[in-house]
Amino acid sequence: MNDYPKIVRAADIPYTVVLRGGADLSTDEVAEVARLVHAGGAVKGSIEQIKGRVRNAHLFVIALWAGDIVGVAALKAPQQGYRDTLRQKTGVDLSAETYPAELGYVAISEACRGGRLSSLLMAELMSRPVGTEGVFVTTKRDGFYKVVLPYLGFNYRGFYQNDDGETVHLLTKPAA
Repeated sequence: MNDYPKIVRAADIPYTVVLRGGADLSTDEVAEVARLVHAGGAVKGSIEQIKGRVRNAHLFVIALWAGDIVGVAALKAPQQGYRDTLRQKTGVDLSAETYPAELGYVAISEACRGGRLSSLLMAELMSRPVGTEGVFVTTKRDGFYKVVLPYLGFNYRGFYQNDDGETVHLLTKPAA
C-alpha cells in the first residue's frame, strides 16, 4: 500500500484515493462510507446496519475530493448464508475457497457521478493482491455487467430476480 494515497482523474477532476481495511476505518469514516453506500440505494438496510457490515470488508478504495469521501468500492467477506442463497438462485457455486471476496459497496456521491470514478475505483481494487484471488459480484446496473465488469476480467454467470422483482446479474473473476 506504499503507493497510496495517490491521485486519479475522472472526468478531468483529480481525486485523492486511499486504501483502508474495513477494520482500519475511523468511526467518522465508517459513518461517511455507510451514508454514501446507503444513498446509492443498492445495499439494503439502515445506515446503522450498513455501518456494522462496513467494518468487516477486506479492503476499501476511497476517493476523496476537498477532504470529503465522494466514492467507495470494497472487497467484502460475504457470509456463507449469502453465498448459499446466491447458489440456490443462480446455480453457481461461490465457495469461499474459489471466491474469497465479493466486489461491492460501489457508491459515488451524486455530485461526482457520470465521470467513470466508479470504474477507476473498481480497477484499483482488482489490481490489489486480494483482488486476484477470485472475486464475485452482483449488480443491477446494465453498464456494469455488460461493459465495466467484463473489462475488469469478470465473466457473466447468470441472473436472478430479487425480492423487489429486480433483475440481479452475477459475474465471477477466477483467481489469477
